[in-house]
Amino acid sequence: MPVIAAGVVNRQGNIILSRNFNEVSRIRIEGLLSAFPRLLESSVNKQVTYIDAGTVRYVYQPLEELFLVLITTKNSNIVEDLETLHLMGRLIPEFVDTVTEATLEAKAFRVFFAFDEVIVGGKRENTTVEQIRTYLEMDSHEELMVREEKRLQMERAKKDASRKAHEMREKRRKGMNPYSGISSEDPGYGGFGNTSAPVIVSGGGVDSAVLTHQFEGVSSAFTTSAAAPAPKRAGGLTLGRAKKADITSRVLKEAGLPSPAPATAAGAASSQQPSSLTAGAGGGVESKKGVHEGTVEGLHILVEEKISAHLNRDGEGGAVDVRGELSVLVSDPQLATVRLILSPMSSKFSFRAHTKVNKEMFAEDHVLSMRENKPLPVQQMVTILRWCLINSDNARPPITLSCWPSAGSITVEYELDRANDAIDALRDVRIAFPLHGTRAQEVTPSVGTWDIVNGCVVWSIPLLDAQNHPNGNVEIELADGGDGAASGSEVFFPVDVSFTSCRTVAKVQVVEVVRTETGTPVRFSQESRLVTESYTVPA
Repeated sequence: MPVIAAGVVNRQGNIILSRNFNEVSRIRIEGLLSAFPRLLESSVNKQVTYIDAGTVRYVYQPLEELFLVLITTKNSNIVEDLETLHLMGRLIPEFVDTVTEATLEAKAFRVFFAFDEVIVGGKRENTTVEQIRTYLEMDSHEELMVREEKRLQMERAKKDASRKAHEMREKRRKGMNPYSGISSEDPGYGGFGNTSAPVIVSGGGVDSAVLTHQFEGVSSAFTTSAAAPAPKRAGGLTLGRAKKADITSRVLKEAGLPSPAPATAAGAASSQQPSSLTAGAGGGVESKKGVHEGTVEGLHILVEEKISAHLNRDGEGGAVDVRGELSVLVSDPQLATVRLILSPMSSKFSFRAHTKVNKEMFAEDHVLSMRENKPLPVQQMVTILRWCLINSDNARPPITLSCWPSAGSITVEYELDRANDAIDALRDVRIAFPLHGTRAQEVTPSVGTWDIVNGCVVWSIPLLDAQNHPNGNVEIELADGGDGAASGSEVFFPVDVSFTSCRTVAKVQVVEVVRTETGTPVRFSQESRLVTESYTVPA
């Protein structure tokens, strides 16, 4: 069934949108579609929905005031053409609320993507409306992470700009120089090449999964020429003297944000720094791009698991849930048609492959391969395998907490489950205790460090394993016994725990990747990580 093009035209012959499926010039397609209304008016047989004209055939369907037209060759199967046309006619209302010229133009790319799932190379794919809707609803995890990173960076920069503007206004109100005290020692004002934002990569090789950027503030530096006073002139009038810019505009400019007022010649040079990126629940977002630098082959595999748990306060564990995904990123088009051979899979987990994966081959041989030997998408992270824990009651949490609360204080002891061979080591462990408006007078951890973040005491431990601090404790005492806040021992709950690990629970690994046509092995890189999603001791 050679389909040349599909398009939507109005009764005057104006083309609303058109999608070509063969090598045909734009002028020819425009001529064919523009001639359709005239051919429709001169058609003798009004009982059929196709018109033969020259070497092509028009198969059409009314869409309210418009027409959906399929242009095919005359020797194509008219029955298959009509089925394809009706499928496209059902797809358009899925993405367009009301079928008008304006709405179709606004949703043109969504309609094109749906058409591409129906016809490939002029041939119809064996798909349904439900399958196409599922394909187009798939989220790009990497795109979501990039958007979240930009959002956090903008929020942090706006907060710093507002804080520094407030400080400058206070200095001006007190009669002080609002720009005094800004030096290279100020953590918020580093010079060019400032190193106040180190990048820390835990682990080694491809399995390294923890990337943390410490964001100390918006770095900026004033040029020495702007700081030095200009020599006084002998006399006369000075024309074009620069007006002093608004404090808020200047701070926004230093923070790298767009300023509402034009920038002056003596502006400050800003150097952007990445936002705070921390793997784990409640700790921000995960940055794949930083981990991939220098370690990614033309075919990269990401195995990611998320663990959730509701722990008991007495240290006896709790309900655990583990869900994972295997995603593939193909950056070399020559490696798009491959087969992924997996390691033996655990019977404790339920596995589900993507709808486009060969299910028989996966069930029998634990091999991931696209149906009909189709290639994987290029330059797009695609999830092709998901799994979840079957019986959550039999799973053991990798770290448990024993909480001993009292009025105005709490003692918490953690213990690493060393008998659990599913977890190798926990990195960047953070245990957060809410204060609910109270103030912590004394915090005494046996290991690690602590800090006050967003009204919570955050206890941080870089590494936990069988040799490094398998257990520890912290004692928190409130000022004035916690008067005026949430009364009793419930002031410290819920406790939130986050951590990462380079080893997953299901131990899903790709042991070899081979070409589909020849069976020859290809080079690939692989990354595994375990992060927390909701790991808490509830209130």
